[in-house]
Amino acid sequence: MPAVMFSMFVLWTVVLTGVFLRKRWTIPLSLVTLGWTVILLRMHMTDPIPLNF
Repeated sequence: MPAVMFSMFVLWTVVLTGVFLRKRWTIPLSLVTLGWTVILLRMHMTDPIPLNF
């Protein structure tokens, strides 16, 4: 599991770098990374209080 969470960290780091460098691929990559983050959160949430999103 740590490798999967690390992939999310790396993707957000690349998105942040793209924002500062003003690259065109930043917006599509940020949408993909946001989707990946939501998928990971839904798979790994073990708290009994649900997040409604």
